[in-house]
Amino acid sequence: MHDIYGTEKDYYDKLRWYCRNVRETNPGSMAEYEIDALTNKFKRLFICFNACASGFATGCRPMIFLDGTHIKNKYKGRILVAVGKDANDDLFTLAYSVVDAENDCNWEWFCINLRSVLLSQHISGFENFTFFSDRHSGIIKAVNLLFPGSHHAYCLRHLVDNFVKQVMRSYPLHNKKHWFSVFKKAAYAPSHQDFMQHINNISESMHLARKFITNSEPESWANALFRGKCWGVMNNNMAESWNNWVKPARYLPIVGMVDRIRVQIMNMMHQRRETTLVMVQELSPKKEKTLTSTYIESRNLIVHRSYGSKFEVVDGDKSFAVDLNDWSCSCRAWEINMLPCKHACAAIKSKSLSLYSFCDRYFHIDMYRQAYKGIINPIPTFDMNEDSIGEGSIINAPDVRSQSGHRKTKRIPSQVETRVAKCGRCRKREHNRRNCKEAIE
Repeated sequence: MHDIYGTEKDYYDKLRWYCRNVRETNPGSMAEYEIDALTNKFKRLFICFNACASGFATGCRPMIFLDGTHIKNKYKGRILVAVGKDANDDLFTLAYSVVDAENDCNWEWFCINLRSVLLSQHISGFENFTFFSDRHSGIIKAVNLLFPGSHHAYCLRHLVDNFVKQVMRSYPLHNKKHWFSVFKKAAYAPSHQDFMQHINNISESMHLARKFITNSEPESWANALFRGKCWGVMNNNMAESWNNWVKPARYLPIVGMVDRIRVQIMNMMHQRRETTLVMVQELSPKKEKTLTSTYIESRNLIVHRSYGSKFEVVDGDKSFAVDLNDWSCSCRAWEINMLPCKHACAAIKSKSLSLYSFCDRYFHIDMYRQAYKGIINPIPTFDMNEDSIGEGSIINAPDVRSQSGHRKTKRIPSQVETRVAKCGRCRKREHNRRNCKEAIE
């Protein structure tokens, strides 16, 4: 690693070269860094390529996932990231940053730069934006401060983990799997009545749950109470997937790390751009498949036209009200997922209309192509090791910091060591309890 990438300490001074070349080779991109005024030590770095910013603004839903992940090199730190979802529900990288720690100050700095990126794409208001996070205090404060009017959704998976730690541990004899499912049903419940029914069931069995649910701000994670658009998304998996996607890069020196991420984004955008050129369907592949499956389910439903654009659709022993003008159904699946539910499909087909006309515009194939229309250009490295004259003081490496949490006390065994089996019955070696034939006195 040292022979290939050089000394990690020396790479921090090459950030000046790298940021300058990002802006020169990819006009319109943002590559900014900060250093400590007294020690000239590196503090943080923000990168957003113009192709990513324009692709997000023209081809992705106004939905941003925020998260941070650990850096594994000598100087540690964190990578903060903002990602979106394209028309096919796939990962789309918007911007990323390298900071010393995931705290309120760094999240505010990251969101200031993210706001500048969005404003540069002529996005004037954030009332239609939805931000997803794991409820980190720095993200909550920064989003409220810099994106006024936007909606903030909390990750359901992290919320369930908190529910286990803060509530379920006080009730060890309860059926945990059952109450997990009830809690998730409350989050996914489409109506306020269904939500309260599940919440009351939990509260009657576990009195501590009601306080937890009230403090967790259910209007930020329950479908029945959420006021923004989330397109059926209930968790922060996009950001978690990005963290795993860039895992090999997190072990490299800082310039190698951020450039390795650039190469991954560049390759992904190129592959998807080539793939979209041969697509002929109206919607993206995943949404086309979902709509087809929903339409097949709608064929057995009975449609009663009431008046105008309003219909009554009979599904078994229940009836649902569908309004084509408002794109709404009493089951609320159409409003939540922004794709026609089976009741809406039955009503639309009864009037011989196209289903595609009632799908959200962000799911159409044109939007999918727009997201990957931009190109990220390579960054030549032939002059990387040349001395940069007149660019200011040398950027020093930050202090080496240890990871938070308890240090490991158990020695990691060598690869040449072999584990010797020990029987739990007779306590002798070379066999285990299952094939033990020793006589026990």
